Amino acid sequence: MQNEGIREQKRRETLQRIRDEAAKLVRAHGYDNVTVDDICHDAGISRRTFFNYVDSKDEAILGSFPFAFSEDALAAIRETPSENVLELVIRSVEVQPGRFDGPAAKCRRELLENNPGLMHAEATRKRGFLTEVGRAVYEHLERFPDDRRHTGTLESETQFIVVLFQGAVSRYLWHPPEGADPVEQLLTNAHDLSTYAKEMTW
Repeated sequence: MQNEGIREQKRRETLQRIRDEAAKLVRAHGYDNVTVDDICHDAGISRRTFFNYVDSKDEAILGSFPFAFSEDALAAIRETPSENVLELVIRSVEVQPGRFDGPAAKCRRELLENNPGLMHAEATRKRGFLTEVGRAVYEHLERFPDDRRHTGTLESETQFIVVLFQGAVSRYLWHPPEGADPVEQLLTNAHDLSTYAKEMTW
């Protein structure tokens, strides 16, 4: 049992070293000029060890993507009637255990602001995630027409919901709050975004 504790501590230390060295390199040279080999060299590890801990250069720099939808969660979105489909989507999201392991919020913001390539990598990580939820939302609105809040097409309403969800997630990832429940924070973000949009004058 004690050996397991020591092994786990060493794993955490190695992962943190990968994160720290990746962030330092990107700060010094820019995202596009840093390779996996550079990170391995500065962290004092092999490529094999690197890929035992993270899946990509992007994950080493940004941290793991913290949210996911299981098949059960997507089925719940498709099959559960709701007066607020956006809330249903957010309450169905699953927080990946141990996934809030990226750089500190301030460091993360600086890296994203100063590296357009990194911003693009962050957007790419979200794309597949949003495509899945978009399909589930479309099927939900098709199945439960009384849940619709927009008189336009199903495609348009699906896009509105997905864009608001994306905004809530982006705001979270841009500035992950310390110690807050992730799902509750996503709900707060979505509420703030929709309130702001409603109060705009045209």
